[in-house]
Amino acid sequence: MNPKNLTSTAPNNNLALSWMLLGGLLLVWPIGALAIEFISPESQTTLVELYTSEGCSSCPPADHFVSQFKQTEGLWQTYLPLSFHVDYWDWLGWRDRFASADFSERQRMHHRQGALSSIYTPGFVINGAEWTGFFNTIRSLPQSEAKPGRLRLTAQKQQVLVTFQGSTDSPLTYHLAVLGMGLSTAVQAGENSGHTLEHDFVVLHHQQTIGPGPAQFLLPLITQHDPEQFALVAWVSATDSLRPIQAVGGPLPPGTLNRL
Repeated sequence: MNPKNLTSTAPNNNLALSWMLLGGLLLVWPIGALAIEFISPESQTTLVELYTSEGCSSCPPADHFVSQFKQTEGLWQTYLPLSFHVDYWDWLGWRDRFASADFSERQRMHHRQGALSSIYTPGFVINGAEWTGFFNTIRSLPQSEAKPGRLRLTAQKQQVLVTFQGSTDSPLTYHLAVLGMGLSTAVQAGENSGHTLEHDFVVLHHQQTIGPGPAQFLLPLITQHDPEQFALVAWVSATDSLRPIQAVGGPLPPGTLNRL
């Protein structure tokens, strides 16, 4: 990641600390520290949504494909991956601990809006459109030439502010997702029984609000998961569409997470 896109300070370690709970971990913010800030380019970033499940035997290769974005030079400034775990395969014998009925409904909404031909896993939606290139021998990700404007994510303590500087004055839907990196599950039943599945960019929490902006969010308390690192991704869309207009994000700085 380009260090120019991440702004923070590292005051003297002897300074007092302020605290917030995130993910069952303690996120430590030095008092007086500048906010963490991520800023998108003016050109549209590529929001990669994967719909996956630990109960689906076809999904681990797609999960691995998404994990490879960690080694991609354009991560966060060009590509922003999101792994939404759906719950409609839980009946096969293994309950996916990352799955949410809300994420299944988001995939169905993509279908209702015409972005997906059907509901399946693994399924990719890139910038609001179905992408089946994963199933090809040569995979080429689509990229947009649009220049919708800059999206800014500012986080300080438990507060997150998302600001869009673009060409529209209409109300927008502002989204914020908390991602978990470096997660693994030893699956003991279902189609992937006996395998340990590795995950990155897992959406652990998603929230949204509608308004003219800027949008304010509170970071959630996540107690069920212990990732190696957290990341934040924000994006904006029209109020009647899931298709993203612009997206921004990045990892929370190493060293700010301490176990309770």
